[in-house]
Amino acid sequence: MTSRYPLGFLVFSILVGALCLRLGFWQLGRLEERRTRNAVALEHRRLPATDIRALTGPADDRRVFAAGRFDFGHEFVLRGRALDGVPGVEVVTPLIMNGTDSAVLVLRGYVPSADATGYDPAAHREADSLLVSGIAMPVPSDSAGAKPATRKGTETWRRLELTSIRSRLPYPVESVYILADSPATASPAPRRVPAPVLDDGPHLNYAIQWFAFATIAFGGAAALWWRRRAERTAG
Repeated sequence: MTSRYPLGFLVFSILVGALCLRLGFWQLGRLEERRTRNAVALEHRRLPATDIRALTGPADDRRVFAAGRFDFGHEFVLRGRALDGVPGVEVVTPLIMNGTDSAVLVLRGYVPSADATGYDPAAHREADSLLVSGIAMPVPSDSAGAKPATRKGTETWRRLELTSIRSRLPYPVESVYILADSPATASPAPRRVPAPVLDDGPHLNYAIQWFAFATIAFGGAAALWWRRRAERTAG
């Protein structure tokens, strides 16, 4: 073994350890950001429900309600979903709000589907006019847009996207949608989808893993340095 090889390995181990250490602290930073967002979301969810038309300021995670009539002719089907391990789709229907010419999207829920694309609108249709309650969530906006796919005569979407949706609807639509939790008005109706869980996510586990990798890298470098020192002393 030449002297260059241990030196190169020592430098490499230190660099890898420093990188892993940096990634570990990055994950801790993301964890703190997530906890901050979750605290705000939890505070919003605890506020009394309000008419979505009366909302001012940030609407995300606010408990809201809206009265109006569903426009089933412009329904959106989100493919590739699953609930309790069963493949299916999620159904999003515009609700034209009473006293306005605008609508809010309502995620009515989940419907099982063997291929995670098929959906029979007539079989899961609810009352045309009703009061919907739930949690307001932002409609994602992406300049690249979201393109629908058509299979066996059924158009489905991978996700909601504000610009694409607004271009498809003949009326203004709110920038938030309602994740409905009000009782269904028909049976069978789409199964209501639970609100996103406000937890820590995987960031702490990732941070621990990166710190463990850093420990291994630094430990290897220290062991090599100690060995070389011992060899020089013995020589």
